[in-house]
Amino acid sequence: MLQVYLKPTNYCNVGCDFCYLPEEIRSNKNRMTPETLEHSLQLIRNLAAREGHDRVSILYHGGEPLTLASEILFEFSDAVRRGLAGLEIQESIQTSLIPLRPSHMDFLRERCGAFVGSSIDFSGRTIDGSNSRYVDLWLNKVQLARDNGLEVGPVMVPTRGELGRAPEIYEWFKSNGFRHFNIERYNSQGGDENRPDNREHATFLRDLFDLSMADIRQSGSCVTNNAVGASIAGVLNGQPGERWGGTCQRDFLVINPDGSLNSCPDRMEYEVDAWPKASDGIDAFQSSPARKGWIRIQHIEHVENHCRKCEFRSWCKSGCPITAHQVHSGPGECAGYRSHLIHVQEFLSSPDGDRLASSYLAAAGIYGYDPYTYGIERIQ
Repeated sequence: MLQVYLKPTNYCNVGCDFCYLPEEIRSNKNRMTPETLEHSLQLIRNLAAREGHDRVSILYHGGEPLTLASEILFEFSDAVRRGLAGLEIQESIQTSLIPLRPSHMDFLRERCGAFVGSSIDFSGRTIDGSNSRYVDLWLNKVQLARDNGLEVGPVMVPTRGELGRAPEIYEWFKSNGFRHFNIERYNSQGGDENRPDNREHATFLRDLFDLSMADIRQSGSCVTNNAVGASIAGVLNGQPGERWGGTCQRDFLVINPDGSLNSCPDRMEYEVDAWPKASDGIDAFQSSPARKGWIRIQHIEHVENHCRKCEFRSWCKSGCPITAHQVHSGPGECAGYRSHLIHVQEFLSSPDGDRLASSYLAAAGIYGYDPYTYGIERIQ
C-alpha cells in the first residue's frame, strides 16, 4: 500500500515543543492550490502504477487540517476522489483536535470513516502555562467527537517529560475510554534536549508492555498501542511492523502545500532543496538522488555490524532509518530498541507469557491490519 501524507496546509494554531515543523512554517496560512493538488494526484497515480501499489491511503495531515472549513475540506476530498478514480483509496485525517467544530462532523463521518487520529501530549503543550488545561480542552473535543458518532484514535510522542510516567499515562488512557493509542518516535533533526535517547524510549516501551501484561493477567483486557503490539508480533512471529522492518522510504510519500516532496514527514522541512516537487513529475521523483539515497540507507547503510549478529535481524532490519544507532556511544542502545525486544522475548518464555502476549495481539487486532497504516484501523 502507498501511504500518502497529503497536507492541505502547514498552518497550525497549536504549539508543541516536539513539532517536526519549524515555527515559521506552522505560522504560514497558505493552502495547497488546485494546480498543485492536480500535480500531486497525478504523481500519486503514476507512483502507484509504477511500483505496484493496489491501495492508496490518503492521510490529510499538516499543520492542522481542521483549521480549514468543512466546505474547503470537502472540495479538497472531492478533487482527490476525482484525481484517483479507479484506485482503491482510503481517506483519513491527523489533527490536534483543538479546532474541531460541529461543522466538521459531516466531513469526518463521510470521508474519514468516522475516525479521527489525534495527537495528545502530557507535557509539551499548555494553555496559559498549564498542561492540564490543554488536556481538559482536548478531552472536551474528544467528547464532542464521540457525541457525534466519531471515534478518536490518540497518538502520543514520548518526550523526556513523559519518562517514568508510563503507569500514569496508561491509566489515563484506560480511564478515559480509549482501548488503543499510537506512539510515534520523537525524531529531532537538529538535536533537542526534550528527545529521549534510544535507551529511554526502549524503557518507556518496556514499561507499557509490563503494564499491559499485568492488566491482561488481572482483568483479561488491556489498553493496546501500536509500538508494543508490533514488538510482540516481531518477537513472537517474526512479523515486521511499525519501526521494525519497514519499507517506508519507498512506500511513503509526503506532499507539502507547495508541492515539495519527501518520503518522511519528520525530514520534510530539513531537506526541501534536495527533493523535486510534484510538478516535476514521476520520473524526477523516482530518480531523485535524495529518495534513492534514503532507500539505500534504510536497506543497506543503516544496517550495522551489531544488526548482522542480532537474533531479531530478519524482521527488525535495523529499526527506523532516521533514528541513529547509539550502540558504540552514549547510552548504548540501537535504533531497534533491542533491550525492549529482549525483555519481550524473556517474558514470552515465562509461564503463561505466550498466551498473554497472544491475547494482546488479538486485542490490538494486529493480524487484521496493515502495520504501516497510520492510525486508520479500528480496534474490534
